[in-house]
Amino acid sequence: MSNDVIPLALDLRSLFRDSEARAARLKLLIEVSRDLANTDAGRLDEAVARAAQRAALFAGYGVGTLQENPEPSDTEALVIPLSALAERGRPDVSLVFSTPMNPNAVTTQEDADALRLMVEMIEARLTVDLQRRKEADLLVRLERREKELEQVLARVVNAQEGERAAISADLHDGVAQQIAALHRRLELVHLDMAPIDARVAREVELLIGVARQAVTDLRGVIAGLRPLSLDDLGVAAALREEARRLQASGHRVEVSERIGARLPPWLETLLFRVGQEAFNNIAKHAPGATVALDLALLPDRSAIVLTVENVGGPLSEASVEYGTPRFGLEMMRERLLSVAGTLEAGPTPNGFLIRARVPLAGV
Repeated sequence: MSNDVIPLALDLRSLFRDSEARAARLKLLIEVSRDLANTDAGRLDEAVARAAQRAALFAGYGVGTLQENPEPSDTEALVIPLSALAERGRPDVSLVFSTPMNPNAVTTQEDADALRLMVEMIEARLTVDLQRRKEADLLVRLERREKELEQVLARVVNAQEGERAAISADLHDGVAQQIAALHRRLELVHLDMAPIDARVAREVELLIGVARQAVTDLRGVIAGLRPLSLDDLGVAAALREEARRLQASGHRVEVSERIGARLPPWLETLLFRVGQEAFNNIAKHAPGATVALDLALLPDRSAIVLTVENVGGPLSEASVEYGTPRFGLEMMRERLLSVAGTLEAGPTPNGFLIRARVPLAGV
C-alpha cells in the first residue's frame, strides 16, 4: 500500500465515524422530541424523566433528573438552570446530571448543539404544560366569576320581583277580597229589592256590574304582576300571553323567539318586564298599531336582544316628550342598567322602536 493511500483511508474512516455519530445524534433528538410531544399532561413527568436521563447519558453522566432548587452539595454534578421556564413563571427548576461516567463525552460543537437542543426541548414542553395549566386555571376562575356575577344579577332582579309579589299578595288578600265580598252583598240586595222596588233593583244591578268589572280588572293586574306562565313556560310564553291581552284591545301582534331553551329565572323575569312595559306603552299611546316583538340570542351567544316595534297608531314624538311613555322607558332603562344592559328607544318613520340588550354571564 502506497503512502498516499493510508491517509486517504484514515480520512474515510474518520468521515464514516462522524457520519455515524451525526446519525446517532439525530436519532436521539427525534426520539426525545416525539416522546415529549406525544405525551399528555398526566404522563408528562415520566416523559421528562426519560428525556433527562437520555440527556445525562449523552453528556456522560449516569443519572439525569429534573429538580427544583437543587442542592449544591454534589460538586461533580452538572446543573443546567431552565431560565426560559423561569421567565414564564416557574423559577428555580434545573436539569441535574449526576454520577459522572465520562464528563468529557461532549467533545465537539455538534455534541454541544445536540445537548442544547435536548435541554431546549424539555424546557419547551414544560413551558407548554405550564401555559396550559395557567389557561385552565384562568378558565376555572372565569367560570367562577361568571357564576358569582349571575348570582348578583339574580339577587338584583329577585329584589324587584319581591316587591311586586308583595303588592300582588296585598291586592289579592285585601282589595280583591273586599270587592268580591261587596259583589256578593250587592247580589243579595238585588235579590231582596227586585220584588219590592224595580228602580232600586236596576241601580243595584248596575253596581253589581261595576263590582264585577273591578274584580276582573284586579285579577288582570295581579296576573300581570307575576304571570304563572313566566315560571311554568318561560319568557316567550309569558310574552305571548301579554301579546294576546294587547290583541284583545285591537292591536295586531306578532311574537317571534329565537332562543330555543329556558334562560335563568332572573333573566326571563327581566326580559318579560321590559316586553310587558313596551306593550303597556303601546296600549296607552298607539291604539290600533301593528306590533312585532322579537326575542333573539346573538349568534356568538354574547347577549339576548329583545326588540319591540309598533307601526301605525297615533304615538308621536310629542306624546313621548309629554312624559308618560318616557316614564316607562326610564323604568326599562333602569332595570337594564342594573344588570349592565342597554336600551335603545326612539321613533321610526311609521311608529316607535325599542331594543333591549342584556349581556350574558355564564348562561
